[in-house]
Amino acid sequence: MPDSVRVMIQMRQTAAMAVASFGAVASAPHVMGLTDMPGVQFDSTYSPVPIPPQTGQGVAMAMAAESIDTPTTYIVRATVEAEALSTFLKRSEDNPAVVGVFSDPKIQPIAVCPSGPMGTDLDVENLLLVDQLKARGMTGAGVRVVIVDTGFNLTYLKTKGKTPGFESSLSWGPLPSQPLGEMPVDHGTMCAYDVCIAAPAATLVDHAVLTSQAAGGSVMEGVLSDAVRSYGVLLSYLTKAEQPFAGDEVPRTLVVSNSWGMFHPSWDFPVGDPQNYSDNPAHPFNLIVGSLEAEGADILFAAGNCGPQCPDGRCQGLTNAGIFGANSADAVTSVAGVVISKERIGYSTTGPGRLVNKKPDLASFTHFAGSGVYAADGGTSAATPVAAGVVAAIRRRHPASVLSPADLRRILRDSAEPQGGEAFDYEYGHGVINVQGILDALDQLN
Repeated sequence: MPDSVRVMIQMRQTAAMAVASFGAVASAPHVMGLTDMPGVQFDSTYSPVPIPPQTGQGVAMAMAAESIDTPTTYIVRATVEAEALSTFLKRSEDNPAVVGVFSDPKIQPIAVCPSGPMGTDLDVENLLLVDQLKARGMTGAGVRVVIVDTGFNLTYLKTKGKTPGFESSLSWGPLPSQPLGEMPVDHGTMCAYDVCIAAPAATLVDHAVLTSQAAGGSVMEGVLSDAVRSYGVLLSYLTKAEQPFAGDEVPRTLVVSNSWGMFHPSWDFPVGDPQNYSDNPAHPFNLIVGSLEAEGADILFAAGNCGPQCPDGRCQGLTNAGIFGANSADAVTSVAGVVISKERIGYSTTGPGRLVNKKPDLASFTHFAGSGVYAADGGTSAATPVAAGVVAAIRRRHPASVLSPADLRRILRDSAEPQGGEAFDYEYGHGVINVQGILDALDQLN
């Protein structure tokens, strides 16, 4: 066992927690009664993140009844030494202020493993009927697309002919000094470029979650707790009573692109353990994903790169584990990868999902020459922002206030082009993203 683990603690609402929300966390150990417990260190830089009560469907139904007896719960973060862990968990279980203790597993960008015929971004534009989208005024103008990744570089994008807008006020990173929007050219810049293929006029928002330097000394140390904080910022934006930004053309519409995930079960607590993330709908990150979608955000996640024909090395040879955690949540569109010939690329993770069985939802295009960040924009990392760009283009004319994220997700699935003769399979989901089918379905709504 590692020397220490980092955990997230879900706490019931108190006056102290409400005051400390997005502020100092010093009150958390006092509220929990753990000030005298050696081997437990609360992260004083991690402000309590509020999570609204879960009602309705999806992940909400999986919450234990005792966890929804107050309007809001709060997430704090701590590092627990191995020898103190069992005592800490017992005292937390007996503490009425604590809903639960959960893993903070490692998450990493889903990188590329090359295979299959390679196209170009112009091929992808043609496949996505971008000219037809533009003719309908569907360019993504006024739509905020959040790139949750390593950060992106706008100056580099401009050298490649992409000139999206940028919303600095809504951007966020775990390190205060980060130059958001001008981060080093890396995985996140590729993702930003790929959004611009179908939504060239979108407004990009930089959430550089994967630059977290938080440490916990174990395979569960990860940065998922920083993803909770990132989603808390977005949730706060969508739930504000008044518009926080002037000139909103498409009010309160967010498209959130996530090209990252968990690669192996060893990064997590075992399935069935109440602290588990991969299979646990009540894990704080899975909850806040559901909350953000309920407030009007379209959330897309990469299916992963552990497909049996060409798995990423971080999969450790495990290619039949399915799609972990939030990447398979009911509230998200889980995206597999296909080449421009519409054949599944060998590294694309196959379902089922660990939270919802019928995942991935659909397949999108990857493995093409585009951003120039890598030899190819590849992996389900590229497929996901490509699909997110299509969603952003649609949202220009069909905002979430008119067409809910769940309804748009249903249209994406129902219009997808099936492969292999089945309406759904674990390789392609419901099929390859089909812009003409989406537009036809939207026309029927008018």
